[in-house]
Amino acid sequence: MAKLSVIVPAFNEARYIGKTLLALRKQTIKDLEIIVKDGESPDETVAVAKRFADNVISCRDSSVAQARNEGAKHASGDLLVFVDADTILPPNMLERFLELMKNREIIGGSCRKIPQNRDVLDRIMYEFVNLSTFLCSLFGVGGAHGNCMLVRKDVFERIGGFNPKILVAEEQDLVRRAVKFGKFVFLLGLSVAENPRRVRRWGRLRLYFAWLAGMLRSFRAGGKPDYERIR
Repeated sequence: MAKLSVIVPAFNEARYIGKTLLALRKQTIKDLEIIVKDGESPDETVAVAKRFADNVISCRDSSVAQARNEGAKHASGDLLVFVDADTILPPNMLERFLELMKNREIIGGSCRKIPQNRDVLDRIMYEFVNLSTFLCSLFGVGGAHGNCMLVRKDVFERIGGFNPKILVAEEQDLVRRAVKFGKFVFLLGLSVAENPRRVRRWGRLRLYFAWLAGMLRSFRAGGKPDYERIR
């Protein structure tokens, strides 16, 4: 069985990361390592992460894409799973990922995300995002949620990982480059639960259109790093 390396980028996530890492420790498979890439958080993120993670790396970064790349450098697994610090995986998620990757034609995958609260309007907004991502997958222009996605390590290294200059929808750019080596699957039947704090901070429409605009800008694969460090 291929070993999984789970990479969690974090900056000032002491309030959320403990639940995320605990959910990873409660997965039905145990052959995995957890790597937290911290961006020198001034809060207690590192202290909390050390309670659950196998490796905690703390150094400055310019984007979440760069943080993920740095975490991947320390990974020993054949499969890389990227999970955001505020995202809860169901107990069988990694087992389902392993089953998926038994098909050698598949080089990676992602799934739906839902809000951790029960707000109906939030759920509707999230499903719009899920539908958009699924359509990106169908048309070959992306098809992943960065808060929970996996990719074969050899493919990740061949394409040079995430482009650190892309600030929003960097996962879509990675998928577009990765599918040259195989299929990337978006799983409608699986979902992870994300904290809806960005919805509260930005508003539903603003957040959705920010994601959509970011996805379109990612085609240019460039830009000045100026993202808001909230992951």
